Amino acid sequence: MRYQQSLLDVAIAHYGSEADAQKWVSTPEKSTHVTGKAADIGARAADLWLRQHGNRYGLCQMYANEMWHYELASAPGNICPGPIADASAG
Repeated sequence: MRYQQSLLDVAIAHYGSEADAQKWVSTPEKSTHVTGKAADIGARAADLWLRQHGNRYGLCQMYANEMWHYELASAPGNICPGPIADASAG
């Protein structure tokens, strides 16, 4: 949780407000990274592969502005929910 808070603090400094920062970084209390239900995928090829095949494993792109962020959001093989605009919208 401390690491998530440090990410949020850096984002607030970068974007100038907590509201703008939360479009990119969730609070420790809301972050699915903290609970182990989300991962950020670094390589573009992996992002593209997950976009095509992630639903086989229940891994879904959750935010339209973060093509690298995937969460366990459906049962394996089911259709993923459509991404929402950003982390602050959900």
